[in-house]
Amino acid sequence: MRVNSSSVRVLCLQVSSSTAANLFCRGLALGTCAVLVACGPRGLGPWQEEVRLSDGREIVVERYEEAEVRQPIGDVGAAFLTVTTLKFVAPPELATLPVLSTQYRPLILDFDPAIGTWFVIAFDERACMQPIPEAIHEGIMDKTGRVNLRPNFEYRLVDGKWLEVPVGPGRIGLPVNLLIQRMTVESWKTMRRPVPLAEKQRLDSHSRVPTQYRTIQPQIGCG
Repeated sequence: MRVNSSSVRVLCLQVSSSTAANLFCRGLALGTCAVLVACGPRGLGPWQEEVRLSDGREIVVERYEEAEVRQPIGDVGAAFLTVTTLKFVAPPELATLPVLSTQYRPLILDFDPAIGTWFVIAFDERACMQPIPEAIHEGIMDKTGRVNLRPNFEYRLVDGKWLEVPVGPGRIGLPVNLLIQRMTVESWKTMRRPVPLAEKQRLDSHSRVPTQYRTIQPQIGCG
C-alpha cells in the first residue's frame, strides 16, 4: 500500500535497537492517524521553519515530505521517505538558490566558509532495512549485518547544483539544526508562520529522540 503522506513514524525505521529508541517510536505511533489526516493526499507540508546556522545567522527554509507505507498503518516500522525537498525562503538573497530534492532525511543545513558553499547532511533511514547480503556487497554493513557504515549523505551546492559528496570526518559530531519531530508543522502552517527555533528546541530536545537525529554519527547499530 502506498500513502503519499509523511508522519513522524518515519523516524522509526529500525535504525536503533536501544530501549530509548523503541520507546520513542511507540510514542510517535500514537499520533499516526492524526498526522495522516493532517497530511492529506499529497504528503506533509510544505511547511517553513527557522534555521540557525553555525555562524549565528538565522534563515528560513521550506520543506515538504512524501512517504511510503508498506505494511498496515499501525506498524510503526513500515513507513519511510520517498522524497523530501528543502528550499531557501529568507533572506531574499537566498531564495534564488536551487531546491534540494532527496530520498534521505535532511538533518543539517549550513554554510561552510572553508569551502565557500552550502551543504546538507541527510540520514538514510532505509539503511538497516536492506537484506544483509546486499548490504555487505554494497559496503553498508559489516559481515555481521549489525553495523551500518554509511548512515549519512552530504550534498554541496556547486555551480548552482546540489552534488552528493562523501561525508568528511569534520562533519561527525555536528549538531542537527533541521526539525525532526514534525507533529506541529501543520499548526504553524495554518498560522502562516515558520516553525520558530524555540518550538524546534522544545520538540527535538526530548530525551527519546535517538542519537542519530541529534548529532551526525559515523555509524549506527542495525542489529
